[in-house]
Amino acid sequence: MNHSRNKAIFFSFIPGAGHMYLGLMRQGIELMFLFFLTLAVSNVFNISIFYILIPIMWFYSVFDVKEKASQMNNLQDGDLPIFKSTNFSKSLQDENAGKYIAYIFIILGVFSLLDNIVIPLLNQYVDYQILRIIKDSFISLFLIVVGLFMILKRKKVGKGDKTCSKDE
Repeated sequence: MNHSRNKAIFFSFIPGAGHMYLGLMRQGIELMFLFFLTLAVSNVFNISIFYILIPIMWFYSVFDVKEKASQMNNLQDGDLPIFKSTNFSKSLQDENAGKYIAYIFIILGVFSLLDNIVIPLLNQYVDYQILRIIKDSFISLFLIVVGLFMILKRKKVGKGDKTCSKDE
């Protein structure tokens, strides 16, 4: 199918849409998912450091589509480089993936309840700055604990792999 290079670049101003226009659905969906997830997490959890990723993803989308639009004949859909290096597609097919996604939804729901109901109620009795410090500290500690859990789980899996290779 013949695509207009200018239309592809125009669509690329929404990260992922240009890739989809070129027929690279998987890359487009992954890029769009990353972009809007970053926006949502930044806004919901008030983690402003994630805002630095937004222009990076936007520029990546524009320049990647510009590059791919000039190579119209050899386009192959697949994972974005960030997903290739993490085996993201394989991990979503794992039977525990649904459980982890459910945990993420529960955690996001709890944070949303805290942010939209509990903190406004406490705001009547406690100074806003103190509530903000408590909220930011809670989110930071939560992210540290999740990161440590992921590192420890990876080391545990790595030890099991070494044990299996010795038996073989």
